[in-house]
Amino acid sequence: MEPTQRKLKILEAVVEAFIRTGEPVGSKTLCEDLGFNVSSATVRNDMAELASLGLLEQTHTSSGRIPTELGYRIYVDKLMKRVPLTKYDRSRIDDMLYLSSDAPEHLLEGAASLLSKITGCVAVATSPPGETAVIKRIRFIQTGRFTAMAILITSTGSVKTKIFRCDFVITPELIEMFEETMNERFSGIPVTGVTPAFMQSSAAALGEMSILMSNVLLAVHDSAKEASAANAAIKGQSNFFTMPELASGDGKKVMELLSHSGELEKLLSAAGTRASILIGSEINNPALSSLSVIASHYTSTPECSGVLALIGPVRMNYPKIISALEYTADSVGNMLSELLEYG
Repeated sequence: MEPTQRKLKILEAVVEAFIRTGEPVGSKTLCEDLGFNVSSATVRNDMAELASLGLLEQTHTSSGRIPTELGYRIYVDKLMKRVPLTKYDRSRIDDMLYLSSDAPEHLLEGAASLLSKITGCVAVATSPPGETAVIKRIRFIQTGRFTAMAILITSTGSVKTKIFRCDFVITPELIEMFEETMNERFSGIPVTGVTPAFMQSSAAALGEMSILMSNVLLAVHDSAKEASAANAAIKGQSNFFTMPELASGDGKKVMELLSHSGELEKLLSAAGTRASILIGSEINNPALSSLSVIASHYTSTPECSGVLALIGPVRMNYPKIISALEYTADSVGNMLSELLEYG
């Protein structure tokens, strides 16, 4: 049986009151909040029917009602009203992101830090998938008489560095030769294509020069391998310990879960172009059963996209948090576009 419009309005009011106060909601409170021209007894009956539909529950016989997971789902999908960010909030987000916009990886870390601070949730920012990246260019910087740094830059904005040592004195002329030789061989190659077999063929193509450049080749190979791996910035983990919904010790369990990249990737794989929301048991992981995950893609180019996500209690301010997440994702995408264009 589908709830009537009045019952849906009651459900909406219960969810929003519980999000706001954390206290079970009674019929008297609803009558005052809703302004319906109905009695408290009628509201009680409607709440009882919503409970029979699995949308509300009563923690104690004498207490009011709280939403169930299904109640939150109905609220998020059908009843929730978006709360647009104010001009001040948008400017604040952009200004804070700008402070980290010198490099793509710094920008993603900055976005995660920003979101964790303004929402009180744990924030995750994933880098674009490494398997889609190609090598844009390779630079070399001398760091000592016998050492230099290889800097590998990809089409997704990833920058990986590796210091290597040579058995001979490195000169500016050698640095220039390293750059010319490596870019001629590696520029435009997918990072996943820098395999041991490819490295062997590259060394063979260099002929006698391969002896001189063995450590250079190794540094480029290791940098490409790092660039092909997925990375995630996780910020605000201490927020887990302030969430009353988590039992003692659960915060640590969730942090351990998120430290495994495979589990994190699985968790965020459902993210759509706009906010995707998983509530409680929908996450399909017992460690997260009292939490919700809201995730959204950021995109700057077809091959450069990733996910921003927030993990917090099921009792979270969905309208406000979704607006902050989506606006941040859009801003990150725009800033990344500029970095990749001019980088």
